[in-house]
Order: sequence, then structure tokens, then C-alpha cells
Amino acid sequence: MTERPGHSLQRRLLFSMAAGFAILLILISILLWTYARSAANRTHDLLLAGAALSILERVSIGPDGPTVDMPYSALEILSLNPVDRVQYRVFVPGKADITGNEDLPFPTNDELSAEPVFYDSDYQGAAFRFVMQGRRLNAPTGAEWVAVKVGQTVEERASQQWSFFLSGLIGLGALSLIGLGFVWVAIRTSLSPLRQIAGDLRLRAPNDLSPVEGAPPREIRGLFDAINGFITRLDQSRSLTETFIADVAHQTRTSLSALQGHLALAVDAEDFDAMRARVDRADRQAARTVRLTNQLLANAMVIHRSDQASMHPVALRALVRDTLAESLKDSRMRKIALSFEDEGIAPGRDVIHGDALSIREALRNLIENAVRHGPTDNTVTITLDEADEQVRLSVDDAGPGIADEDLAQATERFTSLSTKTRGSGLGLSIVKAVAEGHDAELRLGRSSLGGLNVTMIFRRLAVALLLILGLGFTGPEAQAQTLRIYSATDTPAMQPLIDAFIATTPGATVEYVEFQTIDLYERILDSTPEEMPDVVISSAMDLQVDLVNRGLAQRVFLPADAMPPEWGTWRSELFGFTFEPAAVVYDRRAISASELPANHRDLATFVRANESRLRERIGSYDLRASGVGYLYASQDSLQGPQAQRLIEVLGRAGLRIYCCTSRMVDAVARGELAFAVNTIGSYASSLIADMPQLGLHFFEDYNLVMTRTAFVPAASRQPELAASFVTYLLSETGQSAIAEKTPLIPIRPSAPARKEIERMIAEKRGTFLPIKLTPALLTFLDVLKKRDFLSVWDTSLARLP
Repeated sequence: MTERPGHSLQRRLLFSMAAGFAILLILISILLWTYARSAANRTHDLLLAGAALSILERVSIGPDGPTVDMPYSALEILSLNPVDRVQYRVFVPGKADITGNEDLPFPTNDELSAEPVFYDSDYQGAAFRFVMQGRRLNAPTGAEWVAVKVGQTVEERASQQWSFFLSGLIGLGALSLIGLGFVWVAIRTSLSPLRQIAGDLRLRAPNDLSPVEGAPPREIRGLFDAINGFITRLDQSRSLTETFIADVAHQTRTSLSALQGHLALAVDAEDFDAMRARVDRADRQAARTVRLTNQLLANAMVIHRSDQASMHPVALRALVRDTLAESLKDSRMRKIALSFEDEGIAPGRDVIHGDALSIREALRNLIENAVRHGPTDNTVTITLDEADEQVRLSVDDAGPGIADEDLAQATERFTSLSTKTRGSGLGLSIVKAVAEGHDAELRLGRSSLGGLNVTMIFRRLAVALLLILGLGFTGPEAQAQTLRIYSATDTPAMQPLIDAFIATTPGATVEYVEFQTIDLYERILDSTPEEMPDVVISSAMDLQVDLVNRGLAQRVFLPADAMPPEWGTWRSELFGFTFEPAAVVYDRRAISASELPANHRDLATFVRANESRLRERIGSYDLRASGVGYLYASQDSLQGPQAQRLIEVLGRAGLRIYCCTSRMVDAVARGELAFAVNTIGSYASSLIADMPQLGLHFFEDYNLVMTRTAFVPAASRQPELAASFVTYLLSETGQSAIAEKTPLIPIRPSAPARKEIERMIAEKRGTFLPIKLTPALLTFLDVLKKRDFLSVWDTSLARLP
């Protein structure tokens, strides 16, 4: 026997104690939550304060007033938080902005101080935590304040707060469970008398319904008395059941005995007329016996099918019509005026939750009662109508009806109120059982035709449930979806991937629009939400990080086997899917393999030593026109002072600039350039495959690696399809397609290497330095930082003799 949950005295006592523990735990949890928030804020506020101080240290007074050389370390500090977006502003209070976002919010008390002031505020629809700090500088006009604001979204600190909170809460919960365990042992020991009573009842014989004897503890005396009361009621119920069985047996024996008597008299009859009369009586008795048997079986069937397992949506209009069609086959119905009125209910509103077989049996009994107890030319009308959320099924006849004082007992079993047409007394009892099994209301009264009116009132099934059950509901056919991709990747390189994705996504089409990196960046910034594409792909990692940092992307949750390396993803919104090393493309006719510089320092020495020979024969990116070129150059500058010396050496040698890798490779192939630096290795390797006079070279100190990144805009019109495309790019199938069908290199290395460049990368694997997708990439997008960097670059290129 399985106990019902919630009715255990032990559990109730335990739950009462647990409630006390829970209240105490809630109070401690409030304190723990406050502590967790404070601890998380302290941790992340240190990052904000460190970034602000790092920026303030680089603020100086220039010819045009205060200026700042945005330090890479400031945003790199904030990149220790791998999730949150960042914003900053450097300004002279009340005068001018130096750099950053001008609309960052102020704290409630905006009085400037040399000490950091932390505050929370919403910005661009997201919750941020800001720090504001000032510094006094001595300017020609006197001392003046320069202030810095640095802000971060609070996703990671909220996550850390929850981590601290849950860690503490788990410990408290464990202690509480141990305490509840001791309480449970105490309760079970105290309630052992209950188990003794249960054991006594369990050992009883099935027919032993005598009260339980004994002197239970005072605390469970009420339960003890309730058990004895239940046993008494169960004994009474068994007696009623035995009485019902005896009644059934008596009714059946009586009917069969009468039938046997009539047949015996017919056998003993001496003339044909007497025998015929006896046989007619036997026939009528046989019909009564058949009716009695059928109704007994029907009553048992209705009781058996009264559970919910037999319930299904049933349309009453169709059920009534089928039942009437079946009833009209009876020869007794020839003179009966049988009609069905259903104008009072709209189409589709006749559906209830019920058992069609039981309702059909109830309706058949009502019709048969009307025919049996009414005149031979009786009128029987079945009506189906509605009221609010109910459906009413009524049967009216023109028979004698039932007196008002007899209505209460008319539905009792084996109760027949008519002496002239005495039946089994089960017809209305069956109807009552059907109504109760359907939670329907049964009403008996006087019919407008003069006889009996019987009405069953059902609850209508909700339309929403019909849709869930699929009754006649057909969803719209799947419509074709168009995925719009804006990309700074050559169409021939992406087309095989697009074709492979379409092949795995029936009904999908792709609209692919190609841009240069900077043009793509500006197009996304200028687009309204309605103009946004579904996927944005670019090799300019810093520009992509900036777009995501502005809140223009939405999260995509990739399966574990499709996740890129840690350096190639940010915020679960920006994902790298290729491995793109910077490479040197050289003309074997101009430079021999033995002359190739081993590292960047040697490159500067080689160019300086062969300046006349290499004048205007070295190529690289135009940093103003190419986002990836600017990315490579800015990241080179972080590798040490030799990067600046290399720019100066290249400038003295007359460096020529180009928009893209393909133009540089063409110039080297024509002999216009001896070599080109910082080309995209994957493109260059593919372009020189059929040019034996050209070679590809990697340095031994470091080789920068960028990754082509993709994100799904927050305003994407097909976010699910876009997420599927990004997932495909990083799946095993997509990465294999990148390696086999495109000039690109997958971000996860394939084994074995399929291309020559992959083999070269494998040979020098330790020299490749991936550029990490972090907010630190925003440093060189700072207006002043970029202006100064490009100014130095322009100056270096202008140093021609």
C-alpha cells in the first residue's frame, strides 16, 4: 500500500520543524546575500579602479589642453572579466570632453574627488557599474580637474554574487539537513505506537472488520477513533454491496422463475388457446428478463467506465444523431414521434470531455423509458443547447411523467414507480451514474409536453484544449526563410559554406552581401533595427568587438563540441571560426630563401641594409582603408619597441600601401614588389598556389593570428536560423568544409593537415600568437589613440629622401 504524500504525521511534524529552520535560513540568507553582493562588488570594483587609475596616469597637458594616450593596459585590466561590456569617458568637468562616450551617467553626488566613487546606473538599456575619479593637473592657466568615468555591465559580478551566495547557502543547507535528520529520528521514536497499530491492522484477515482495540497515546486518540469509525463505515458499505448483489440475484431469480412457471403451465395446457396464452405471458416475461439483464450489465459498465481514463473529447451533436438513428430501428418506435432540436447551439460548441459509450447508454435508457412508460403514440424530443460554458442535453416526452414527491427516489436502483409498466428500476439510476461520472448536473422535472423532462448539464471543453488535442487543427505550412548575411569575406570563399548550410537546412535561402571591413562596420552603425542583417562576419576583430560592446548582438548558445578556443569567443555573442595568421608573401626572383629574415628585428635590419634595392618594392595594408590592416599594425605595436622602428625603416624604404591581400599578391606576382608584409595568410596561400615564383614566409619570433568572427544582431529577423548558421560554421561538419572547400583555415586545426599553409603552421605552431577577443581591442579604436597612431604611421611613410 502506497502512502499519499502530505498525510504522514511524521512528515507534518518534520515540516513544522523544517519551517522553523527555513525561517532562520531565510534570515541568514538575507545577510549572506548582502555579503555576497559586497564581496562581488569589491572584486570587480578593483578592476574598475585599476582601469580608471591607469587612464588618469596617462592624462597630460598638451598644446591644445588636456589630452590622454589611452593605455592598452586599462582595457586589458577590464578584460580579466571575460563577459561584461565596457564604456569610458575622459573629460574636463564643465568644459570639454577629451575622449570616450559623452553621455555616460553621473553619480547622485557628482562632486569630483581624487578618490574613486562607485555607483550603479542604467545605460543603453543595460545595468552598469561605474567608477568616477579625478586628478588635478597644472595647466598654463592654473590647476584644473580632469575626470575619468569607467563602466562595466554587471553580468559577471551578478554571476559571481550568485556563486558566493550559493556556496554559503549550500553549507547552511547541509547543516540544516543534519539538524533535520536528528529531528526526524526523534519524531520516529516518539510515534512508534502508530507503527504498532499499523502492524496490527496489516495482520488482520480481509473479512475482519471489527474495531481496533487498545489504549493509544492521548496524542493519537483522535486518529485511533477515526480508524475505528472508518472500519465501521466500511462494514456498512460492504453490507450495502452484499445487499445489492442479493437484490440483483433475487431480481434475476424471480424473473427466471416466473419465466419457467409460464413455460411449465404452457406445457400442461390441454387446449391450444390456453397454451398460446401461457406462451404469450412467457414471451413477455422473457422480454422483461432480457431488459433486466441488459440494464444490469449497462449499470455495471457505466460504473466501470466512470474513471478519467475513459474520457475523451466528445461531440454531442453527432453522438445524439447516431443514437437516434440506432433507436429508430426498433419496431416499437413506428408510432413514436421522435425529434432532435439542436438550433440552440453553434457548430463546434457541442464538445465536452466525456465517455461516448456511457453517454450513449444514458440517452438510450431515457428514450426507452419514454417509450415503455408512455402511450403508443408518444412524442419524444431531444434538445441540445448551450448556456455560458455549459452544454445541456434534454429528453422530453408526453407520457405520464413522475409526481414531484417521487422525483427524489426515481433515480434509486430497483425503484419502479409505475405498477402498470413495472420495469427493472435501473433506467434513471444508470443516467444518474453517467452524470456523476462526468461531473454533470442531472435535473428531473415536468416536461412542456406533459411528461417527464430529464436534463444533463455538461461543462464544455475549452477551445484551446481542442487545439492541443489536435481535433481538426492543422498548423500553417512551414514558410521559406531567408538568411541575410553582411560579410567582409570574399564571396567565393564563403559560397561553399553557404551551399553546404543550405543543403542541411531545407527551405532556407541566403542573401549574401559583401563589404570591405570598415564599410561593413559603418553600415551596421548606421542601420536601423529594420535594416539589420541576420549575421555579421568580418576579419576586423576590433571593429566586431566594438559592435558587440555597443549591445548590438544577441547571445547564441553553442553545443560543447562546437565551442571555439577561449581566445576566439566573447560574451557568447561573438565567435571566431577561422585561423588567419599574418604572413609575408615574397618574390623568389627578388629574394632568395637564405635571405629571408628569421624575425621582425631581422626584417628591419634586412630592409635597412638593402634600402636602395627594396625602395618602393615593399607592400602592406593601407591602415586607413583596411580594418584588418589596422588590427595587425596596432597589435604589432604591442609586441615591443622594434615594431615602431620597423615602421620607420619601412617608411624610409618607400612602403607602398594596398587595400587588400589580393592586390598585394598581384603586385608581388608582377614583380612590382619584392615582398608584402601582414597579408592574410589563408588568402595569400590560396592565391600563390599556381604561382611557383612566389613564396610564403612566417617569422620565428611571433606571427599574429586573427580570426574571422561572426555575430547575430539583436535585431535579427531570423535569429534561430542565424544561430544555426553560426553553429554550423563551428561544428565539425562546418570546420571540415572550411578546410576542404575554401581557402580559409578552420579555427580548430584539422588532422592531418590538408593544405601547405596548414603544414607550415604545424611546423611553427609555437610561434603563432592569436589576438584575443576582449574589450582590450577597443583601445586602438579610441578616437585620440587612433588619431595619434595613424599620425605616427603617416609621418613614418612620409620620411622619403
